[in-house]
Amino acid sequence: MGRGTRLAGGGLVAVLLALAGCGGGGAGRAEGTITVWDYYGGSTPIKPVIAEFERANPKIKVKYEAYDYDTMREKYATAVGARTAPDLATLDMTWISTYAATGTLADLSKLSGGKINGEPVEGQYARGALAAMKYKGRYVTALYDFDAYALYYRRDIFKKNGIAVPGNWEQFKAAVAKLAATAPSPGKQRFQVLPDTFHFAQFLFQGGGEILNGSGKSAFAGPAGIGALTFYRDLLKSGGVYWGEDQGDTSGMPGIKDGRIAMFLNGPYMMGVLKDGAPEQKGKWAVVPAPVGVQQGSYLGGTGLSIPVTSKHKAAAWKFAQFLLRPEQQLLVAKQAGAAPATTAALNRPELTAPDPYFGGDAPFKVFLAAMTTARPFPYVKNWTDVDKAISDGVTAALLGKKAPDRALGDAAREVDGLREG
Repeated sequence: MGRGTRLAGGGLVAVLLALAGCGGGGAGRAEGTITVWDYYGGSTPIKPVIAEFERANPKIKVKYEAYDYDTMREKYATAVGARTAPDLATLDMTWISTYAATGTLADLSKLSGGKINGEPVEGQYARGALAAMKYKGRYVTALYDFDAYALYYRRDIFKKNGIAVPGNWEQFKAAVAKLAATAPSPGKQRFQVLPDTFHFAQFLFQGGGEILNGSGKSAFAGPAGIGALTFYRDLLKSGGVYWGEDQGDTSGMPGIKDGRIAMFLNGPYMMGVLKDGAPEQKGKWAVVPAPVGVQQGSYLGGTGLSIPVTSKHKAAAWKFAQFLLRPEQQLLVAKQAGAAPATTAALNRPELTAPDPYFGGDAPFKVFLAAMTTARPFPYVKNWTDVDKAISDGVTAALLGKKAPDRALGDAAREVDGLREG
């Protein structure tokens, strides 16, 4: 789902490092009782299909356990260490870097034979998704829903004030400034500026930069990174609204409902958030590709279906995972959870390419499918938690005017390289 929630501190890494040699048994036979942990909550697309799966696979029973997002993050690593982990779990893709690098995820390349439901894995996902699912050349998770950024904007406000929909960075800055200038009262019609690695990475990737280089050293503080953060800071100065953790709901719904936010960059899950949280704004929102810099790009996140190395029922767990990845089951990701299914077959289904009344008859899923083709995952390093925090702290310092962008990123880069050397 890619909500941008930060991982817990270094204790998680310490637990996981102890697990690197803690392998489970072989794949085994596709039978028995499998335990599934799920963080989707009440909107889960997984629980409603269990009975259907069990009818089709009478030798496999599914024990379903629901946890909220934060509890799952804290509980999973500890459970793998204690060998009480589930057989299958929904894990945020931002966690996969740590879990994969510390050897706690089963090798799905070996387990799957390179196929999902009898078809090659490579034909079922976009290029960026395939990269996100791999660690050292092997699949360690199967993307279930995905997160890549596009631009949401208030179509009605743009039309009323003659604001052109931005296609590049220069137009983007002009649109942000004109939105603020035409606001009916101070502080309204702003662009939401979120101070985190996710949104900085959007501009970094579009500027032709990268987070780490091929040697694992920081690369985000180079010219592309400084240019990206300077531009992001200038969007705030031009007419943005800073939306940090102190604002409470990081989705921005309070600001969307009261008119402070009229444009933002975010993933497909926000379509469902808007429909649920602001039904009165039906027909007023539109979604277009993110304004491009040097190139198009986005961070790629989402939810992965993962099997712990300690699972004793890997074959059965993989069979259930494949069931969840069938197009008809993938559609429930959109219908139940309001998120974007990850497989291209599901994203191209008529149900998701049809006009959406909430978005003025547009079909936003097409925009996000295109965004996924150029999106890329965060680096797979065991201390990603600390790397993420260092970058986010640097971005925050620059946006708040405490440091110039070059100094903020330079300080973050020295911290990151010190972590990797330590």
